[in-house]
Amino acid sequence: MKQKLLYFHAGRSSFVIKDIEILQEKYHVKEFFFDTTNKSNYIFQFIKQKLFLLGNIFGAKLIVCQFAGHYSFLPILFAKMFFKRSAIVAGGTDCVAFPSINYGNFNTSSMRFTTSFSFKNCDLILPVHQMLVEYDYTYQSNDHPKQGFKYFIKDLKTKVEVIHNGYDSKKWFCNSEKEKNSFITIGAGLGSRFGFSLKGIDMIFAIAPKFPEATFYIVGGSSIKTIAPANVKLLENMPNNQIPPLLSKMQFYLQLSLSEGFPNALSEGMLCECVPVVSAVGGMPDIVNDCGYILKHKDENELQTLINEALNNSDVSTLGKKARKRIEENYTFEKRKNQLLSELQKLM
Repeated sequence: MKQKLLYFHAGRSSFVIKDIEILQEKYHVKEFFFDTTNKSNYIFQFIKQKLFLLGNIFGAKLIVCQFAGHYSFLPILFAKMFFKRSAIVAGGTDCVAFPSINYGNFNTSSMRFTTSFSFKNCDLILPVHQMLVEYDYTYQSNDHPKQGFKYFIKDLKTKVEVIHNGYDSKKWFCNSEKEKNSFITIGAGLGSRFGFSLKGIDMIFAIAPKFPEATFYIVGGSSIKTIAPANVKLLENMPNNQIPPLLSKMQFYLQLSLSEGFPNALSEGMLCECVPVVSAVGGMPDIVNDCGYILKHKDENELQTLINEALNNSDVSTLGKKARKRIEENYTFEKRKNQLLSELQKLM
């Protein structure tokens, strides 16, 4: 009989679905969705979560939270009170603070408190990349000189094990001819108060008019209120099954974010042989390595030089195949599955 595991998340994103799939191999997973879309509804969500914990904590062997924050506070508190083992998968926003765009868990006192409490009192932190632990931030100078949860929690003693995201290369592949001079970005919440700058859409809007021969596609861009340049196409959000064929047609994947952990869309784009063009933040330079182009600073002139170089690459097809191989060989679904189950088993 499988042991019961309580799993807490703020939405069934692709990485949540994949981790649930992994955990269900060894555990009877009971999941709780904490809806964070409406802050006025938080009290009701906390009450629901408390009732869920009271009804399930006694038979559970393990508690896992996807990201730290308000919705991990009660699960980690209950784990301490009832002597249950607990782990938090750290993914990005729960590890950073960017006051310039009012983004990140460590940017507000209430979220800083619940995030710090969760990280300090769980038994294991599982960041998806080493850069989420702590690193020197040099992309732009408007915010902290370092990012990562250890930078913001100076006295943290919780065990940390990095487990990269993993992908099934059979689900992501290139099966069509590439559209010449095409760039694609995929994002959520791009019309929000911080999404436009966070995901680097401001940089795309600034640079696109300088390359009229290129087309820039932004999936999830339909919510953006700013008028886009003529060669920027704002697309609706798409179901997951429509993304692979679209990525297959694109030459380049653009990810010019101010902050990232281990972005799934970038890795999936690389598996579809899109040559990556990314900002030097989070795990992206490590993921891309020598398979694409890295923007070291948030600078339009620097970006213009980089895109010029990319468009003038006569062997972009070979670089795209190299990008696929980079993900295929280093970041597999099986590798994440084995490491995740192994680390959780050690807690039991």
